Amino acid sequence: MDHPAVLPLYQAWTAVGPDSRRHALAGIDTPGPIALRSRYRHLHDAQAPAGPLAPELTTAAWQRILDLETEGDLAVQSGELERATAVFAQLAKLEPTTGHRVVLVHARIGAGDVARARDRFDEAIAAYEEAVSIAGSDRYRFGELRASVALGYLALAYSSGNRATELFRRAATLAEELGDPLYGANTALGLAECLERADDLDGAIALARTAFAAFGQVGSLIGQANAAHRAGALLHRVGRLDEAAPLLEQAYGWYTTIGDPVGLTNTLSGLGDLFLDRQEFDLSERWYAEGLRQAEATQLPRARAHALQDVARVSRGRGAWSQAVEEFGRALAAYREIDDLGGVWHALDKIAEAQAELGGTSNVARTRLESVYSIEEFRAGHDDERSQREYRDRFGPAYSRALAAATDADDAAAFAVVADCLAGRRLAGLIGNGGPIPASDAALLQGLLAQADQRFVQRRRARTAEPGTREQRIRLLGAFGIRHGLAERAETSLDDQLAAVYLPPERDGEPLLAAIPAIAYLLEVLIDPAVPDLVRWMWRAPGGRPRLGSSPLGDTARDVLTTLGGPDRIHLRTGDLQPVSKVLPPELLRSLRADDAAALLIVPVGDFWMVPWSGLPLSDDTVLGERVRYAICPSLTVQRLLAERKKETSAVVATADVWRSPLVSGHDLSGVDPARLTLRPLATPAAARKRLRDGSDMMIVVGHGRPAPGLGHYLELDRNEWLVPADLLGVSTPRRLALLVCEAASTTGPRPSDPVSLATLALAAGSDEVLATLGELADSWPATQYADDILTGMAGATLPEALHLATRKLLTEDGTVDEPLFSWAVLAAIGTL
Repeated sequence: MDHPAVLPLYQAWTAVGPDSRRHALAGIDTPGPIALRSRYRHLHDAQAPAGPLAPELTTAAWQRILDLETEGDLAVQSGELERATAVFAQLAKLEPTTGHRVVLVHARIGAGDVARARDRFDEAIAAYEEAVSIAGSDRYRFGELRASVALGYLALAYSSGNRATELFRRAATLAEELGDPLYGANTALGLAECLERADDLDGAIALARTAFAAFGQVGSLIGQANAAHRAGALLHRVGRLDEAAPLLEQAYGWYTTIGDPVGLTNTLSGLGDLFLDRQEFDLSERWYAEGLRQAEATQLPRARAHALQDVARVSRGRGAWSQAVEEFGRALAAYREIDDLGGVWHALDKIAEAQAELGGTSNVARTRLESVYSIEEFRAGHDDERSQREYRDRFGPAYSRALAAATDADDAAAFAVVADCLAGRRLAGLIGNGGPIPASDAALLQGLLAQADQRFVQRRRARTAEPGTREQRIRLLGAFGIRHGLAERAETSLDDQLAAVYLPPERDGEPLLAAIPAIAYLLEVLIDPAVPDLVRWMWRAPGGRPRLGSSPLGDTARDVLTTLGGPDRIHLRTGDLQPVSKVLPPELLRSLRADDAAALLIVPVGDFWMVPWSGLPLSDDTVLGERVRYAICPSLTVQRLLAERKKETSAVVATADVWRSPLVSGHDLSGVDPARLTLRPLATPAAARKRLRDGSDMMIVVGHGRPAPGLGHYLELDRNEWLVPADLLGVSTPRRLALLVCEAASTTGPRPSDPVSLATLALAAGSDEVLATLGELADSWPATQYADDILTGMAGATLPEALHLATRKLLTEDGTVDEPLFSWAVLAAIGTL
């Protein structure tokens, strides 16, 4: 390498002491070539080890190392990947030190660059992560910066936007601290893609323009090309074609000059897109064909897949639907070879569109379902709930279009699979994974959070005549700080444990439908994930064929569902649920009104989980709970697993273990008929906890339940004794469980996942049926008598039967139906029929 900084940097690299290093670096400007700039930044890093960094390194070896690094980088840029592979393998053997392995870090980054160019993402990730590890242990922060940026882009392609954002932010911090504007621009460009992933297109455009300007200031041609291409593509996406065109043309010119095949193929695709949007099909086809030729000539599998997709889009634009199906099929195969979920989804989406134009509704439904399978495989492959949620949100249109296609094709099995994915797959995984998972540290974290919350609550209860004293404020704020400081960790711990058992969907929904009790009606209902003003549903009469349909949600019904998720729900009465009734299948409601022995299985997805179904009006003078035996279940897969388990059990019980917290004033269970059900009080909260976790025929728990940020919910067994959700992991809960506890079956916040609560976790831990509350339960006479009647009925009948009989009895009392719903209707049968 011939550069004026080569010798001074060598002298600084081998210098003894900081003064010698400073003297060697005096007057040297930041060099451009990465082999030199990396060492220049490292020598100026205050956190770098003291010199000499390689005392026995000769000038000839120094020059040889720099030459190889430069040769390898240029080979990657020009697509000469075999040569680059050989160069970086040779470079790794030239590492001159054992404790300051800068050369080895560069060799591993180069190997990652080669693997990334070949779309061998496992190899690339391993190489970059090894580089980060070595750089971290040897205090080589510039090497960590380079590898982190590369990992950020891989996270965008193969992991989640959240993970990519974390990597780019870490890299941005390093770039700022090391004073490197070029990598600062690179991280801005990476964060622009993260914002694009999050649909913040204006923010993404602004960051891409920032990166473009920064690359221009440091004279990086490749950086300018990358930023121009990204900004042009984003501007095109928002319809600003006049601004996009010159940027894409600039990028094309720069990539041609540089000889970067990846950038060139990407820009050829972008230019083709401009003409495709203008319906100038011949010109767009010309750009796309050149992109395909370049990708195949340089053996770039990702670029080839994109180019095949582009060529198919021209056929789509021309209305050549059969040809489009065939060509998108080739793109689909190419995307599957490189495991590109976004590409797979887009190819399947376009195949389904073309099939719809050809009139094949059943083919469309199957193709849409295939896209959901692909997304769910990725979701199940992640062991953190945040990434699983991101995929569900990002590909909301895929689920939406699959539901619509299943409805159009009258394909109930396909609808069942897609709706089950939206209902969540973690509880099903807990039941179906062959054994419980250990609670590890989740219970500890959640316990600390509950303890802090209890201190906060008890301080509020015990307010004295001097509520504003300094000591009290300090303690309140201290408890509040602990409470909220631990919330994220506690939630993450539990959610990520549950994410680890996320169950991929079965490819056939028929077994889900076949497992529904033959005697029962079925209702599955959810809000469309991409059309928030549309309710989709599936219902079935006993022995009948499932029927699919949809209803407009409407502002009034939406307001009711929103209210049910918050504290104002305690003011709702049966009449307030009328708008919810109107979005359900009218034929189902008519059938339930006409059937004197109706049994109903309800699978309420998302916002519908919190509906107090017993109080749902079937007509002006009848509510569901008095007319129908019903149970609600988190998903059809959970229902099938519960049905298989329940076949081995009996509904008859004679004795129930009881724990009633000394902190509650109501629900003393005095109305339970002792001739039918013997109550066996437990002596201590420790005994109650043990019984809750080691199984029995039946158990009743009366206590205060509290929602808490992050934690979701916990049960106050006694003062400083609580049961948190993580306590029900890895245990065996009572076969029949009654939780007379506020919020026991509630969910906190609108999250597209399973309705995880104490009640639903109990189902996963061994309970066949759980009596629990959807919201607050009053201490009023109706609530107390109603609960006692349900418990008495459970001695000789299933929970849905006991709930039904108790509801009919309760509503014979004058005026009871007009009581607030939290006085009775929030008690629900969780499980199956």
